Amino acid sequence: MARKKIKKLFEPIKIGNLELKNRIKMPAMAVAMGKDGGISEQIKSFYAERAKGGVGYIGISCTATRLIQDPMQGIYDDKFIPSLRELAEVIHANGAKIFAQAGTGYSWAFGDGPVEVVSPSGINISGKAKLSFRLGGPFEPKMPRALSVDEIHQIADAYGDGASRVKQAGFDAFEIIASVGYIVSAFMSPRTNKRTDEYAGSLENRIRFLLEIIENIQKKCGEDYPITCRVSGADFLEPKGYDLEDTKAMARILEENGVSQIDVMAGWHDASVEMVQIQVPQGSWVYLAEGVKSAVNIPVAAGTQIQDIVLAERVVSEGKADMVYMARALIADPELPNKAREGRLKDIRPCMNCCRCMEAADKPPVYCTVNARVGREEEYPYEKPVSKRKKVLVVGGGPSGMEAARIATLRGHSVTLCEKNSRLGGALLIASITNLRLGAVLNYFKRQMKLLPIEVKLNTDVTPEMIRKMNPDVVVLAAGGAPPPLNVPGAGKGILLERSDVNDTMGRRPMKKGGPVYRIMSFFGALLVGFYYNPDLLRWLMKFNFPFKKRILIVGGDYPGCELGECLGYLGKKVTIIEEFNRIGNDIGIIHRWTFIKHLREQGAILLTNAKILEITDKGAKIDHQGSTEFIEADTIVKVGITKNEELAQAFKGKIDFRLVGDCTDPALLIEAVSSGFIVGQKI
Repeated sequence: MARKKIKKLFEPIKIGNLELKNRIKMPAMAVAMGKDGGISEQIKSFYAERAKGGVGYIGISCTATRLIQDPMQGIYDDKFIPSLRELAEVIHANGAKIFAQAGTGYSWAFGDGPVEVVSPSGINISGKAKLSFRLGGPFEPKMPRALSVDEIHQIADAYGDGASRVKQAGFDAFEIIASVGYIVSAFMSPRTNKRTDEYAGSLENRIRFLLEIIENIQKKCGEDYPITCRVSGADFLEPKGYDLEDTKAMARILEENGVSQIDVMAGWHDASVEMVQIQVPQGSWVYLAEGVKSAVNIPVAAGTQIQDIVLAERVVSEGKADMVYMARALIADPELPNKAREGRLKDIRPCMNCCRCMEAADKPPVYCTVNARVGREEEYPYEKPVSKRKKVLVVGGGPSGMEAARIATLRGHSVTLCEKNSRLGGALLIASITNLRLGAVLNYFKRQMKLLPIEVKLNTDVTPEMIRKMNPDVVVLAAGGAPPPLNVPGAGKGILLERSDVNDTMGRRPMKKGGPVYRIMSFFGALLVGFYYNPDLLRWLMKFNFPFKKRILIVGGDYPGCELGECLGYLGKKVTIIEEFNRIGNDIGIIHRWTFIKHLREQGAILLTNAKILEITDKGAKIDHQGSTEFIEADTIVKVGITKNEELAQAFKGKIDFRLVGDCTDPALLIEAVSSGFIVGQKI
């Protein structure tokens, strides 16, 4: 999309009496960068960077009650006002407006009492003593306690007091989160609100608690102080509690009672519906915001599962929403708005929708797979060049190598990057085929190698002699991991497809195994990849019998095995995954694991835990499954996973400044690869 077409997003908009410079909203997130509920230098640096990046409206996740290991900023005491004021001043100085969002999850602390799990009626959706999302609540699972009428009034009063404090601190607006199953939204759904008093029954009664909160805020802050709400367009529970028509009716009531703007999210945490996962197409939930917008005259924002700025522009320009909230996309690239406004769309660091940032709320602070600087903005400012320029050789053009080269170059070093294959990408070349969201990430890194003064040498296998001749000050070894040995009888048979075989294809080298037809296909596959690498096309070609045949046995049930199995299942293959330990997807976060398992089972995949391979034959593999010997029929056996690859570094141990990054030293996921490259690039 040309620069002139990203236009509607950059038109100003008013929320009550507050004018915003554009329609991009950074919603409040529990970034967990504060300390004891206060504002830290880390959190100020994090938000200053986003304000500089051009976003118009920034939310701060706050709590009107005391919580445990609080991932949010406290507004329940006057002692927080000075540091909140400092944060507001930082954001204002960098060109954005700021609002506080009060969201307390499922818990509350009354007076000096304990932090308790509470709800309208002492019930939850699961019927079990557990929380869908802890968010500062008790660590031990507990059933919720029903709130008394007096306690309801106390909570409403605390919201009003909190809003008064943030107004004193210079915040421009206050937002109430009435969504995803948290305390306020639990009153709104007949599934969780079984009370028999004035807070239950009709829709008007079920929204009464929220209206009392609004009234309390207006009383203490004035009716001209902007109040906004975040709602779920439907709860997506089965059987349903409330749907879009109910939400539209609630939105009308909110507008009548002085709410200035509404965010429309998807469903509740407890809903067994995929909402934010990588498999959900972007823009899937825009229809919910569009429905609410049709019912009210105040601004409505869409945003759940929108990371693409072009899609965001389309949503607003087509009138489906007035604003777009973007959380993960602005974590991935704080400069996204400025880049979009300037037409530099290819320079936007894309969010890959892995949701690792969302899973960090109880494991602080927030982090990002593609942007290792998140939470380190103060520690590693871009503006700080090196005092002594060094000659740096980066061995390996995968994600960790490219990130190390990028950061070292930005800091002023002279960098040469050598890659033994004919194209950059490393493990991302394969991963982009099974996960199509990774293609944009790969393209971003490759573009940085072109834009920066980095000498890139492809088809270059770095040897000790080459290093001696080049005589660099620092060598960054990012050569990737090595395939783990599979020491079982029959491991040399052509039925076994190893990582090195696929790497050969990516490097224009045909495989040296299989029958004549398989080798011919391997030759043409390597030729195709060499001249035209297209993940979508290569994924489509995998429908046929290369490199994976019809029946696949995947040895290893962590993230790579599950992702590969899901991809092959979609392509019509029959998949079996065996995992040596007792849990499939053990390294997959809580947001995505259940979806991978669900999809694999829907595809008919066989998932076996406490299983290991004993022998490979031409027809499949003999395995030990929970102490019993079984035979799995397969046409292709794949051993996923990698091990360390430090051979080159060992040859120079003690002779040169060698830094190891990525899978060659610590095999893990993409987030660890990028982070290790970033840290090494910063410390040279």
